Amino acid sequence: MDQANTYQRLRLLILQRELGSGAPLVERSLADLLGVSRTPVRESLLRLEREGLVRIVEGKGAFVANYTIEDVIEIYQVREGVKGMAARLSCGHINPERLDYFDKQLRRYMVKPSLREEQSEAWQKLGRDFHDMFIDACGNSRLIRSIEVLKDQIELFRGLTMAKEPSFTKTAVEEHLEILRAFRENSPAKAEQAVRQHISNGLQYRIELLRRNYSGH
Repeated sequence: MDQANTYQRLRLLILQRELGSGAPLVERSLADLLGVSRTPVRESLLRLEREGLVRIVEGKGAFVANYTIEDVIEIYQVREGVKGMAARLSCGHINPERLDYFDKQLRRYMVKPSLREEQSEAWQKLGRDFHDMFIDACGNSRLIRSIEVLKDQIELFRGLTMAKEPSFTKTAVEEHLEILRAFRENSPAKAEQAVRQHISNGLQYRIELLRRNYSGH
């Protein structure tokens, strides 16, 4: 198994929570688990540290990242900036048929709110696909790579905030439709603002859930 494969295996072990938040990452144990030498494990841990999935503490070793509320705020602040810019840049470059598709799908969840619970995985996938649509259309490869790194960091703490509240979900549908309208109007400023507001609202929602988890309520 080469270094690239070792990196991918470790990354999946973390994102799939087989290695839990804060878990120690011992090179020898990981090398035995993956059937490789310690060198590709060490290189993979350094790469995962740069991507925010691992924390290396001098004198103590490597650990799966354990995000605080402050970390989540920082990640969402960066996410708001880069995704807002992606929305601005993508205006005029999105196929109208794609907008028609998402318009139809989003309105299904608006008309029948119970679908968001009954088809929760499909609802979450729709949201991811909608964001991927305008990110891919932005045409800025460096921006796209930055967003990909953030995706992994968000996935790592997503398990702490999986509770669903109908009021937030309803707002999320409306916010996606607002973004879609900005794309139809070909308004870069409106698209960026709508995406920024959507992500800012999502941050407030997750902070509230994290605080409840940390307080035990």
